[in-house]
Amino acid sequence: MPVYEVRELHGLQDLPVVTRYYIRVGENPLTEEQKEHNRISHQTAKLSVEFNRIQLKLCCLLDDKLFVAESLQYVASKMAGTKIQTASPKIERMETRQGLTLSEKTDILNVRLRDASLGHQTDIETLRMLNRYLISQAHSKPMEYPESDTPELFYRAFKCGSHGRHSVELGFRSSNQPLTPPAYHDGTLLNSLLVNKDSLTNQCEGNMPSDLIALSDSPSRVLNIIRAWDYSDRGGDMIAVVNVSKLLAMQVLFNRTTTLAEKLGMKLWSGHRPTGLQYANPNYWFAYRWIPAECIECYVSEIFLRKACQSHGIGRWPSYHFQHQLTAVGESNHDARLSLDEIVASKFQSLSM
Repeated sequence: MPVYEVRELHGLQDLPVVTRYYIRVGENPLTEEQKEHNRISHQTAKLSVEFNRIQLKLCCLLDDKLFVAESLQYVASKMAGTKIQTASPKIERMETRQGLTLSEKTDILNVRLRDASLGHQTDIETLRMLNRYLISQAHSKPMEYPESDTPELFYRAFKCGSHGRHSVELGFRSSNQPLTPPAYHDGTLLNSLLVNKDSLTNQCEGNMPSDLIALSDSPSRVLNIIRAWDYSDRGGDMIAVVNVSKLLAMQVLFNRTTTLAEKLGMKLWSGHRPTGLQYANPNYWFAYRWIPAECIECYVSEIFLRKACQSHGIGRWPSYHFQHQLTAVGESNHDARLSLDEIVASKFQSLSM
C-alpha cells in the first residue's frame, strides 16, 4: 500500500466513514425526519467507501506509473552504457477544490483514474521486454558476485498486507516506493553506501517504509517464518523463487545482512548482547528497490516447498507447535539449499501426480 506521504502529495486522503443512525426505542416509531436522516447517512457512508476505494486504486496506479517511468529510464541507461540525463518524475502537491459534493469528487477521481491508465499497460510491456533483453545479454559480461558464497536462489514469502508491493507483471518493490530512486551503481549494495545503520536497523527491526526488500537463501528458514502466520495467509503459491543470476544481470544490488552489519560496525544480537542488531543472520539478505518479475522463476506453496525439502533431506517438519518446529529443524539445516533444477524437477513431479 502506498505510504501516507505519497497519498498526501497526490491529494488523495481517505474520507472518514462515519454513520449515525436513529434507532427505534420501545414502541415509538421513527419520525419521517429520522428515517430521512438514516437514509442519507447510509448513502453517504456508501459513497465514502466507494470514494476511498477509487482513491486507493488511483494512488496505486500513480505509484506504478512513476515506478515504471524510472525503471524504463534505468534499464535504457544500462543498455546504452551511460546514464540518461532526463528529469526524474516529480510528485507535486495537488490542491483539492473546495465546496464539491461527494458525487462530484468521485467523478473527478474517475476521470483522473481513466487518464492515468492511458498508455500504462504499454509502458509495462515495454519495460518487461527490455528486462528480458538485458537478462539475455548478461552471459557476455562478467558478473560481480556480492558474496563469495552467493547462492543460486533466493526466496521471498509474501501475503496480503505485507510490507512492500508485489504484482505478477512488475515483481516486488520496496515499501518506500515510489520514493526510492533507481541506483546507477555498478558494484554491490555493500559498496554503494545506500545502506546506513539507521536503514539497516529499520529493515531488520522496525516497521517504517524502507528502500530494501528482504530475501532468504534458506528454504527451511522460509518455512519456519511462514509457520508463524495465520492459517488464512498460508494458502496458495505465496513463496517467490528468485533466480540470483538474473538479479545480477539486471544489476539489482543485494548483500547479506551480516555483511552489511559488519561493514557498518554493528554488533549482532545474542543472549550476551541484548542491544545488538536483531534478526540479521547469514541466510537473511537485502535487495535494493526492486525484484523484477523476470527474475522470478516461479511461485510455490508452503506445501510444495516443504515436500521438496523433505525429498532432499532438508529439515524435519513435525506437526506440533511452531516453537518446537524451530527447535526440531536445527541450525544446521538452515544452510541446506535447493537448486533450481531440483525445484523444477519437484514441480514436474507434482504436476504428474
